[in-house]
Amino acid sequence: MATKIIEKSWKLNLPNSFLVDHSFSDAKQRDQTYDGPDKIYLQIGADGKEKYGPLTEDDIADGRPKPADVVQWYEVDCAASDLHTLICQLRGPVINEKEESRDLSEDVPHPGSPDMTSDGYERFTYGSVLYPDDIYNFESIVVANPGSAGPNDISIQAFTAKEKLNGVDEDKTWDMVRAHRNRELTNSDGKVTEDMPDDLKTKWKTYRQTLRDLPNKMSAANVHPNIADMMFPIQPDYVEPTKDPGEGDGTGNKAWMPPG
Repeated sequence: MATKIIEKSWKLNLPNSFLVDHSFSDAKQRDQTYDGPDKIYLQIGADGKEKYGPLTEDDIADGRPKPADVVQWYEVDCAASDLHTLICQLRGPVINEKEESRDLSEDVPHPGSPDMTSDGYERFTYGSVLYPDDIYNFESIVVANPGSAGPNDISIQAFTAKEKLNGVDEDKTWDMVRAHRNRELTNSDGKVTEDMPDDLKTKWKTYRQTLRDLPNKMSAANVHPNIADMMFPIQPDYVEPTKDPGEGDGTGNKAWMPPG
């Protein structure tokens, strides 16, 4: 038994509106190509959820014992269906150099984020091209009847819009936005000094006033707190971080996640 690498074309189901409506009634899809093992094995516990990372046929062939809390090495045939290919894409060791680069994606504005750049607020945008890990939560994978499950006894859930925006399936409140604003003000305390150049001093003072005004201006513009929390002004000394080629999809690009 040896791991076989395959290339498989498949259809990724897309939500009606990313970060707004994560139902699938509009039947949107995107063409995808999977490059990776033909099969993976999920280490499933009695609750039907993964206990440890997935295995390949080579991993199993090395004679490793099954952990005591694992009731089944559940076989996922990566070419059997789009659902199985999706799970393999999310959980299997894919071939990074063959994966699509997120650099091909252009930023698009969230429909709930108005253009308030003249007031100093960043419009909330996200990548126009959606990928499997933007949409589906691999931690939601469940195998029904673990130990005796068949090939159709596996399921996965999509993230809700709130989960992708906020990290949890809950709305933010204006109190949360104000607390965020207050942290940013505290972090910028002492940035303005008398001996700094006047233009830089003005930038910091403007930045801090923009922070103070944010809750009221966002509320007046009917921006939801979930979105307002993504529209904070950029600090005058902010530097764009360099990409780490070892992260994300192998090109230095990560799936969209809410700010930490």
